[in-house]
Amino acid sequence: MKTKACVCVLMLLFYWAPVLLPAAGGRAAAATVTSFMLVNADTDLDLFVLTPGIVLDFGSLPTQNLNIRANVDMAVGSVTFALSGSQVHAGTENVVPYALFSDVGGDYFAWTPPIGNYTLTATPFAAGGGTGTAGTPFTLSFSVVNTALQVASFTLVNADTDLDLFALTPGIVLYLNALPTQNLNIRANTSLAFTGSVVFSLSGAGTWASTENVPPYALFSDLLGDYFTQPLPPGAYSLTATPFDAPLGAGVAGSALTLAFSVVSGPLPVELTSFTAKAPTSHQVQLHWQTASEHNNREFEVQRSTNGQQFNVVGRMPGHGSTSAPHAYAYTDGVLPAQATTLYYRLRQVDEDGKFAFSPVRAVRVMDQKPAFAFFPTLAVDGWVQYAFNGPITGTEVLEVLTPLGQRCRQFALAPAGGGTLSLAGLPAGTYWLRLTSSLGSYTGRVVLP
Repeated sequence: MKTKACVCVLMLLFYWAPVLLPAAGGRAAAATVTSFMLVNADTDLDLFVLTPGIVLDFGSLPTQNLNIRANVDMAVGSVTFALSGSQVHAGTENVVPYALFSDVGGDYFAWTPPIGNYTLTATPFAAGGGTGTAGTPFTLSFSVVNTALQVASFTLVNADTDLDLFALTPGIVLYLNALPTQNLNIRANTSLAFTGSVVFSLSGAGTWASTENVPPYALFSDLLGDYFTQPLPPGAYSLTATPFDAPLGAGVAGSALTLAFSVVSGPLPVELTSFTAKAPTSHQVQLHWQTASEHNNREFEVQRSTNGQQFNVVGRMPGHGSTSAPHAYAYTDGVLPAQATTLYYRLRQVDEDGKFAFSPVRAVRVMDQKPAFAFFPTLAVDGWVQYAFNGPITGTEVLEVLTPLGQRCRQFALAPAGGGTLSLAGLPAGTYWLRLTSSLGSYTGRVVLP
């Protein structure tokens, strides 16, 4: 028992004493901070080692109560910490574990880092209080986000009708003369339907600050979805919206979204006189628009949506630069989304310098006619069967003759016009299935060979 007690005393002295171990050649070796460990301050258990540039996402972490431990390759007298970035903190730890926000006997104190970017440096020292010979420090940059609570996008709202106009994208130019009203508001769309609050900060040609505690989270506020409005003078703007998990901008902040945009009240770069969308068939939409004049017009983007909210680019048409002569444009959208009954289209006009503006949205109802596969006669007396397919032909269609058990007997390519004949001659008498497979689906029918 005495021997065991002596060994324990020696181990404690070695563990706690501020020492420099002898290295080769008789020189003293300085300590090194080798890594940082993220710790769950609720359970005092290690989560994982922090690596350079790591992103800590509250949306995937088990807790928001954290701490960071510095790991050292030998016993030291103390470790100093210097944290900079979204939060500044400095501290000195004289006993293990060496925790950024300290502890009591391994019971880690909790730290909930604000969203943002950080740089952390820890330096070991031979003596307590950050004195004596300094060892090798360790520096790490990391960032903190909260994808579970974030502002995902901004939407421009018509405050007269309380209807959405369109999503605001980085660098967008709002041409007031092209909008149906100048009574506008901007809504922040959050990743969660109900967020504690959203704090707005608008700067630039006009300034505004507000906090919204209930949805919709509107820059200029609202009353149960009846949007209020404020003037937006012409000029450049920067808008930031930050979500919080408690009312009045309290609690833990989520991931903010910042948008740069500008407002123009003068003449439009492109004077659009008409824009129409029609669906002559179930698989085609034709767009036509005309301009009276154009100024530095690089191109038109044709954008399509199935819900009138999220738009995707489906085509482009080059503009005519600068001209005072009228021009007509036409575009055919021939690859429509499957099972869509109503589609929405808009134009994104792009200037030579990259500035852009949106046209009004046009809705078009796609005909309910569905692709169909028909064949005749159903009794193939002479061994020949005629067929017709009225759906869009993509070039990938396959015609098959199958037994009742699903075994393929023959395979044919679809005729270019969608209609043709195929032969069952030589097959045993009986019942067969004809199947046409295309990117639009699969179509089958039964035929009897006497």
